[in-house]
Amino acid sequence: MGLPLFSASDDPGPSFFHFAQSTGLTPPVSNSSATSAHATTVIAVRYVGGVVMVGDRQATGNYIASRDVRKIEAADRYTAIAISGTAARGIEFIRMAQLSFEHYEKMTDTALSLEGKANYLSPIIQRNNLSSPLLVLPLLAGWDSALKVGRIFEYDGAGGCYERFDFSTIGSGTPFAEGTLRLGFNAELDRDAAIELGALAMYEAGDNDPSTGGPDFVRNLFPMIVTISSEGFQELAPDDVAERFRVINERRTQSGGVAGGSLR
Repeated sequence: MGLPLFSASDDPGPSFFHFAQSTGLTPPVSNSSATSAHATTVIAVRYVGGVVMVGDRQATGNYIASRDVRKIEAADRYTAIAISGTAARGIEFIRMAQLSFEHYEKMTDTALSLEGKANYLSPIIQRNNLSSPLLVLPLLAGWDSALKVGRIFEYDGAGGCYERFDFSTIGSGTPFAEGTLRLGFNAELDRDAAIELGALAMYEAGDNDPSTGGPDFVRNLFPMIVTISSEGFQELAPDDVAERFRVINERRTQSGGVAGGSLR
């Protein structure tokens, strides 16, 4: 099957989203009130040399719908995208972003800048959230090869895009995670310190928010942790992640579940 042909006035150009709309590949917008499991919580923390992202694995409706959802994926080698909100629509959103960035590169023989990728997602979010009850709020982070820094972009429900220069968190666990991040963040964090801070913030979110899945020592399921740096998107090994959460849990067990006036 050949590629569809467009007139000059209808040509969608390098935008995969516009191409998908014009050929009927995008799913129909739904105004139904059908319930769907929601994905929460994701954290992004800048450090000297990149960005750490931590995402819990739980999807929650009126009950725990799933304990093993991947909410962070590589959009390309140097960009990660994460979702909160309606889980099924969010996973679809991630796939659309992945296809969009690849399509743009193939059509133009050049890659979108990180800021260009962030702005590219805004109309997709706007179309979904303003015309459907299946809301999605993504979080985009990546390595800016021009500026040689990690950058974080968050969105509001209408698709507004905002850069964060410290950290960002989305999902129902935000109030609890953000308190930890505010206390622990500084501009000189290295990779390991940023991972530890992100893991601690996720532990607090899981400990206080019933919709957020923290470390599950019974099922050996733990939040996923990734880094995005000049070396690209890298996911920490499950054993490494498990050990970091066990250390946090042991400290909290020794204090009887009380933080004890110390961030750590």
